[in-house]
Amino acid sequence: MALTLKERSQFVLAFARVLFVAGQSTAHTVAAAERLAGILDLRARLFVRWGELQLVAEDGDATLVCVTEADPAGVDMTRVTSAMRALDDLDAGRLTPTAAIERVRSISQAPPGPTWLFAFAAGSGRL
Repeated sequence: MALTLKERSQFVLAFARVLFVAGQSTAHTVAAAERLAGILDLRARLFVRWGELQLVAEDGDATLVCVTEADPAGVDMTRVTSAMRALDDLDAGRLTPTAAIERVRSISQAPPGPTWLFAFAAGSGRL
């Protein structure tokens, strides 16, 4: 089943939100979202503002603007890594778009990594 413009746009926006709220840099978030849009046959631009992400997506003559709340809440590189791995798997054909949507949804709902682990990694120079 092919995804609609709205479904693909919402997926790109949800993916970008996972990265942004988990502490990925703005530039990397935008690049990853635009890469995902390309995989999904969308022309898209992601606009990042403090507290908000806006995606303008185009498919043929249709244009859709989606907005979501997104406050950077901390650093959770486990979520960032997991989301980027899902993007790589989708790009390589190891995941279908529907399976990738479910994986990103799962990543977004996973509990945050423990603070002590972040502190340990930061203190040891592993970040």
